[in-house]
This record gives sequence, structure tokens and C-alpha cells, in this order.
Amino acid sequence: MIPTRIAVAAGDPRARVDLRVGALAPRLISRRERSAHIALASAGMILLGGDRVHVEVDVGAGCVLDLEDVGGTIAYRADAERSAWTLSARVGVGATLLWRGLPFVVSEGADVERRTSLELETGARAVIRETLVLGRHGERGGRVESSFSARDAGGPVLVEQLALDGVAPEPGVLGEHRVLDAVIALGFTPDTTPGDLVLEEPGAIARHLGIETHTSRLDRVWDVWSDVARQKTAGHVDERANEVVERNRSDLIA
Repeated sequence: MIPTRIAVAAGDPRARVDLRVGALAPRLISRRERSAHIALASAGMILLGGDRVHVEVDVGAGCVLDLEDVGGTIAYRADAERSAWTLSARVGVGATLLWRGLPFVVSEGADVERRTSLELETGARAVIRETLVLGRHGERGGRVESSFSARDAGGPVLVEQLALDGVAPEPGVLGEHRVLDAVIALGFTPDTTPGDLVLEEPGAIARHLGIETHTSRLDRVWDVWSDVARQKTAGHVDERANEVVERNRSDLIA
């Protein structure tokens, strides 16, 4: 499948936005000089067995990219054929990526590989919402191998791998629960509550395990953490980011 591409770079009077439709269709909601709000919806029926969905994201220096999932994703029965869903993102100097993902549902009989990979440049921040759900209502769910990795100039910041199978639950992982909800903050350390994981490098993870998605407490966490990330970007743009922004403006005028 053709990769879905979303890129934003600072511009005057509005940011330059590059959108390419793949398995997902990005739609511009709004933009300012250094920010863009993009909605993501499925361009067709996904995920079916054998589907390969790839999303490429590039956030230019000093920019804020706000990605909003529309409708979530369902991985359907695959008849033993694996599907894949991959996100690769680069967050530039002093930039911020905010991705509010809706539930990713792994239906009974589905077999999915899901990978998220982030590259954070100097002063970059990200807040990501990921919600994995094993099965639709009344189902035990299928198989999913999920990985999340993030690195900055100094090396890995976060590396996680998780393998789940609704038919054969792994002891000590989800227990009786079918919903794993997470908000991941990188590049800064937000206010946390007991039970949240504070990373060695600036960052934190808030998680919720439950039987239904509506029982999660993380809507409020997302709102607070993403607002903090926006404020930090608005309040402090790295000098190197300003240099890149000025180059972009010069190129636009030329």
C-alpha cells in the first residue's frame, strides 16, 4: 500500500502542510504559522488480512502537529494472514507531535503487527495516546504484536514490546482485562500520579487496564499532558529551530 504522509513546516502567514493519502486519508482542519491540526480517517476498509498500513509523519522545527484519529481501527479476522500497521515519525528541533489515537481493536481471528517509531531531535516533545482492545464486544480477541520505540540524539529513550493473544492470555500481563490504554509523554516530564511510570530521560507513561474503554481515566491525562506540551512549545522555541524556520521563509519568498 502507498504510505500515508503528513508533514508540516513553519511558514508565513501559515504553515506549509504536505498530505498524501494512503490507507489513511489525512484532512487539514486548521493551521497557523507554526502549527497544524490534521484529522485521520480510513480511506477504505482496514485492516484486512495482508494489509500493510504505513504512516509517515514529519514535524518541522518549532512546529506543533496535532493529529486526531477519526473512527479508530479494527483488525478483522485474517484467516491466518498477518496484517501490519506502522507509524514512523520525525519530530524536529523544538517541535511537538500530539497524536490522539482512538481504540485499535483486534478482532477474534486477526493477526496484527503494530509498530510505532519516533525520532526526537533537540528539544522535541511528543504526546501519544494508544489504546489496544482485544476483541469486539463478546469476543476474546485475536493476536497482536505491538512495539513502541523512541530515540533522541543520545540514543533510545523508550523501547517496549508486547505480544497478546486473546485465545491464549499471557499470565501476569492483562489478566481478565481486554483494554490496554496508554498516554506516553516524551521530551518533557509532566505532572504524574501514583502508578504512572516516570522515565529516566524526560518523559512519563500513564496506563489503564480495563474491560471496557469507557472506564479509562486517561482522557483527562491526555488533555493535561498535551496542553503542557503545547505551552512549552509556544513559550520556548529553540534558537536552532528559529534558524530553520527563517530558512523555510527565505525559500518560500524565493
